[in-house]
Amino acid sequence: MKSTLDMNKVSTLSTQLLSNLDEEVFFGRLSLFVQELFGEYKVQVYESFSDDTTILIAENGEIIVERQEYTKGQGLSGYVVKTKRAYYSNSKRDPLLATTKRDDCVESELCVPITCNGSVLGTIHVQSTDAERKFSEEDVEKVLDLLNNLNSPIRNMRLYLIAKNLNRELENKIRQKEEELLHRGPSISPNIRHEKVELIGHSKRFVEIMNIAEKVANEDFPILIAGETGTGKKLLAKKIHGLSARANAECIIVHCNSINETQLELELFGTRERPGAIQRANCGTLILDSLEELSEGVQNRLLRFIVSGELYTLDSNLPIPVNVRLISISKQDLKLRVEEGQFREELMYRLNIMNIKVPSLRDRKDDIKILSENFINNAKADNNKVLTSKAIERLSNYNWPGNIQELRNLMERTALLVSEQFIDESHLPELEVEIAAAVEIIEEFTEMTLYDLEKMHICKTLDHLGGNKTRAAKCLGITVKTLYNKLHSYGLVNPKSE
Repeated sequence: MKSTLDMNKVSTLSTQLLSNLDEEVFFGRLSLFVQELFGEYKVQVYESFSDDTTILIAENGEIIVERQEYTKGQGLSGYVVKTKRAYYSNSKRDPLLATTKRDDCVESELCVPITCNGSVLGTIHVQSTDAERKFSEEDVEKVLDLLNNLNSPIRNMRLYLIAKNLNRELENKIRQKEEELLHRGPSISPNIRHEKVELIGHSKRFVEIMNIAEKVANEDFPILIAGETGTGKKLLAKKIHGLSARANAECIIVHCNSINETQLELELFGTRERPGAIQRANCGTLILDSLEELSEGVQNRLLRFIVSGELYTLDSNLPIPVNVRLISISKQDLKLRVEEGQFREELMYRLNIMNIKVPSLRDRKDDIKILSENFINNAKADNNKVLTSKAIERLSNYNWPGNIQELRNLMERTALLVSEQFIDESHLPELEVEIAAAVEIIEEFTEMTLYDLEKMHICKTLDHLGGNKTRAAKCLGITVKTLYNKLHSYGLVNPKSE
């Protein structure tokens, strides 16, 4: 058959493809050329990989950002890669198209493999919306004629993709090794399936919290545990898992503030080759620590999983059913984060079906003695140290901004430095006694309106709290949005957007 190609245009295309080793440029320009050659509705190009998966990479000369993917043998592209032969369908009822996603207006489609030395680099798809258009072997020959005239750039692209895929495999192995090491560090805790968790205390607040934990343990709804740093939120979450019917399954903790968004998405949702934390915790419990630090993208993915009950890995559109109990941990008030526009309201309500507020150590000072003696004796082999009443008094008068964790650190350090059996106040470091903040009193009366008085009070509150608007709003008993509106009325900031 005599070629119908404009060889000058083909020669120009060949030169362009040879001058740039980039598969996006290569497949993009190829799709545009074929689209101009046929003048049909769409020309798509799928890239093929070593595992015979295919991904839509270009359409009518444009690079595809949200790429459609087919697994081995799936869709028209998967079939052509598998058989290494062209295929055309002139019927919408073609059973081969049952797993192929395309616009409803498409009436017929031609698919031709891009081959080199027996390997398939990808597939070219020509789609028509004309009900009278019937693809034939002549159309196949037209595409094959073009590809034969592009033999040199196709061969170069094949060598480039071979090298790139080898690098990708090596990078994946390195990444997997890094993730294994990372998971031993701060980002994710190993499973605690058989770990026995003991929480210590006898104060009224502690007993109330433990009663709540026992009641909710065997319910499957999500739990949000809130409280200051060092109050034992993670231990409580583990305790709830241990009391539940899921105690013999996996319990995984993901620390949401220790890695960046990309790593966190990979850690939570995983890939087909490496399951993420959600999938690994199937039938068990997933604990999300520092929930308030989740980025908008991760929040959206997590909400989609909670609503649908189906997990989508980062590299697949195929849903995976997962049965996992979610326990979230937060140091901040999520409602304030929602008002600031930093957290999705719907996600907050989904995760906050049951809220447990863990009290600070200063709110459960009756537990200081039992906690202190437990910590100091667990740090020493002889296990017989006793704190005097003076020592307990000094510990009880301290504010403990670091809560139980700060107390533990102090007791373990004391156990190492003090050899005596009885620990007195002299063995303890100087601890600042909590002093109530003095209230500023205006000595001289000054005439001012309520508006001016309110403005002065708000400004002084902000100044006292270092400009922290979230803390200031909480102190003033108003929302962050209201605070922004008031500051705007004073001409100090722009209004808080909706």
